[in-house]
Amino acid sequence: MNPLIIPLLAAVAQAASLIGAKIGITKRHISLRDYIPGLFLFLTITALISLIKLGDVNYSIVSERANLLRLFLIILVAAIWNVLFYKGVSKEKANTAEGIMVIMPLATIAISWLFIPENFSLPILVIGVSATALVAWAYSAHGRLYKIDKYALMLAAAVVLIGFENVLVSQLLSSNALSPASLYALRATVLFVLFYCIYRPRFSRVSKKHFSFLAISGVLGTTGMLLRFYGLKEAGVVATSLMLILSPIIVLYFARHFLHEKVKKQRVYAMALVLVLIVMATILNYKNI
Repeated sequence: MNPLIIPLLAAVAQAASLIGAKIGITKRHISLRDYIPGLFLFLTITALISLIKLGDVNYSIVSERANLLRLFLIILVAAIWNVLFYKGVSKEKANTAEGIMVIMPLATIAISWLFIPENFSLPILVIGVSATALVAWAYSAHGRLYKIDKYALMLAAAVVLIGFENVLVSQLLSSNALSPASLYALRATVLFVLFYCIYRPRFSRVSKKHFSFLAISGVLGTTGMLLRFYGLKEAGVVATSLMLILSPIIVLYFARHFLHEKVKKQRVYAMALVLVLIVMATILNYKNI
């Protein structure tokens, strides 16, 4: 299978997860103290099920000091960005949130260049900055960017941390210490325990209908994260990040047709140009995959 298919599917799953989070928090009015632990409960369950076919751990490599540090940082960074992300999503429109999320791929690529300077590519940098600038223009009003409030800043901080986590994940997986499924299952389990202790949810106040929604969100979320992790391992940081820029395009469609949010024409035009830039960047990067 073409390695680009995995991050492409990850972009679709990421968009679906964002839409699901927006529906769960704002449309179904599930409180964050119940939503986050409830979501991670089902993320953990589905991740553990995936280990039946995809689980693999090399304990001697995992126990190396550098890999243990990476593993600790992955969990720590993931805990912080998830809290920031869901608080931000609870207040921002879905298509606006995904507009901020487009920073994540560029942040991932930039951070990866800090760790591995020899992978720097000026054409990729130019295309990445251009794509980000187009999205910024698409989400501006009267020539100015939309109002930056604390929730938008939370999302912006979250996406930079996601970029950092992506680089750490790529480095850990490249050591063959464990499979992407094993890494995600461990990450999800630890975060569920952590969020359960922090939020002290009362699942008794969550209806069966909402629990079913959380279960579906858990399956979508696990699918998206597994695809991202496998993409980072098989296709590499740059290729996976470029594909994830497609998420805003997908979210625009769903936000307009399912959440009935108004979408400006300039956003549609900008996303079309972003798609062209991604194709160009992918062609330039393909020889390195």
